Amino acid sequence: MNTSRHPLLDRQVAQAASNSGMDLIKLMGLVSEAYHQRDCELRRADRVNTVMAEELEATNAGLRESMREEVQNRRFSTALNHMPQGLALFDRGGLLLFCNGPFKAHYRLPDNFNPIAKPLDEILTHSLTLSGAGEAERQRLINECLALSTQRSSAIEQQWPDGRTFTISRNPIDGGGYVDTQADVTESRRAMAQIAHMANYDALTDLPNRSLFRRQLEEAVHCAGHGELSALLCLDLDRFKAINDTLGHSIGDDLLISVATRLKSEIRALDTVARLGGDEFACIARRLKKKDQAEKLAQRIIAALSKPFHVDGHVVLIGASVGIDFITKGKNNPEELIRNADLALYDAKNNGRGMFSVYHSELHETLTHRRRLEAELREALANEEFELHYQPQYDLRNRTLYGFEALVRWSSPRRGLVPPNEFIAICEESGLINELSKWVLRRACRDAMTWPQPVSVAVNLSPTEFRNKQLVSTVREILSETGLAPARLDIEITEGVMISDVANTLSVMSGLRTLGVSISLDDFGTGYSSLSYIRQFPVNKIKIDKCFISDLEESNYSLAIIRAVSGLCSSLGITSAAEGVETKAQYDILDAERCDIVQGYLTGRPIPLAETFSLFEEETTPRST
Repeated sequence: MNTSRHPLLDRQVAQAASNSGMDLIKLMGLVSEAYHQRDCELRRADRVNTVMAEELEATNAGLRESMREEVQNRRFSTALNHMPQGLALFDRGGLLLFCNGPFKAHYRLPDNFNPIAKPLDEILTHSLTLSGAGEAERQRLINECLALSTQRSSAIEQQWPDGRTFTISRNPIDGGGYVDTQADVTESRRAMAQIAHMANYDALTDLPNRSLFRRQLEEAVHCAGHGELSALLCLDLDRFKAINDTLGHSIGDDLLISVATRLKSEIRALDTVARLGGDEFACIARRLKKKDQAEKLAQRIIAALSKPFHVDGHVVLIGASVGIDFITKGKNNPEELIRNADLALYDAKNNGRGMFSVYHSELHETLTHRRRLEAELREALANEEFELHYQPQYDLRNRTLYGFEALVRWSSPRRGLVPPNEFIAICEESGLINELSKWVLRRACRDAMTWPQPVSVAVNLSPTEFRNKQLVSTVREILSETGLAPARLDIEITEGVMISDVANTLSVMSGLRTLGVSISLDDFGTGYSSLSYIRQFPVNKIKIDKCFISDLEESNYSLAIIRAVSGLCSSLGITSAAEGVETKAQYDILDAERCDIVQGYLTGRPIPLAETFSLFEEETTPRST
């Protein structure tokens, strides 16, 4: 039990006791007064405690707010220093109030230099980044920053000496002053430049592509209107497809890159050379003083591209043909210029390749003539205006008639008898060749069935015809329809057939051999002859080209070729044949070298079917003997 009492109560009790008697009522009054005073004291103490608690809470709240603001400031400072952009705040007097870490890092400000309260020009003079440039360049970069407006938003883009690209933006703030923001846009600009480059340059050779070339041509046409003389040269590569097909597309691509390098070495800085696609290139020669400058450029290009290329261990020989049209005042149609140069290129190819040709108006007449000829050929096929002539082939071993080669002629009601060299190429380019070949095959097989002896009939097929996937089924159908024994049909192909598409060629040749048809390799030695062809492809006969026969009497080289081919064929069980035999001396050499078959004007010219029957009635020994 707590015995402590209020001090006032103790005094009142003592007073009452001293009076030798205790007045109860008085005593209770004194007690009540004492406890009332104590309550007042307690309330005063509570108020004091409350005030102290409130003051303490206010103090704590202030501390908490202060701590919260400090944390926020730290977070804000951390965010500013970790943002990729550089940021700097300047007051109305142009002095730096604040900058973040990236701002210092971008300019590479020295650690011992404090930029705060410094003007921008002083800060920039301490930049190690800008100091990497020459004095004039450094001052230019500084002046560009100083020239930015402080009254309105403005921006510049700078290429810094270390190769980075930055945009610097300036924005005014209320009450004066401004904020500068730096942004590193190097990668963005590189990506944009790469996209722009891809849109204008060939991905393989890095030459201007057709789109950029067209714009350059339009510019040359515009300048020609003010008196400038320029020239457009169109060129393509000779024999490129054969290289591409035989050695592979990877080698072909590397070859095109090498071609582009040589072309660039032949032109001036103000000229343009572009790759238009495939093996087609074009060049714009600007500001010519004389037209013969373009012709000399064409000659240099042809000479440069005719030299051997060394590609991935291969020695590659190609060439080029060039067509030229001049860009002069009055010629304001780029499409017409391209068409004219293409016509000149077509003319150069027809003149033997490895040449250049300058456009002239008569070439349009040539093109018109060609189109008219194509239309007439379509009519000729519909009207069956073609006929076959047959050139005899003789067996040297047995001195007997071996067979005939079927040669197509066009008996035109307008043009008379047209030889194949004047229309076969047009048929190939226009797509008429498959229809014509089908007609020749059917007619040759049908005619062969009328001969009194089962001699062979040879039919030539071009690479274009051989790519026809229906060829095997067509031959099967014709043999069945005409009744000709497959062994009597000899299909002659050139080396171009084999190198154009090896997989397809093997498939077609295997299909024909399965039918029992004989296959001859024509014009052997004139193109890309290789012993691997003989080993890889199932040929029955090799025909030595007439170019080796024509100088057989004078050339030891040609004699060596004849001897080698005859011996090779004999060893492999392949029939050897010589075409273009025109003299008795040639005949005797071929006989001595054990060649199997001969064909040429000496033993018989191509003749119509009706005249072939007399050859069966003559002596079996050729008339030359």
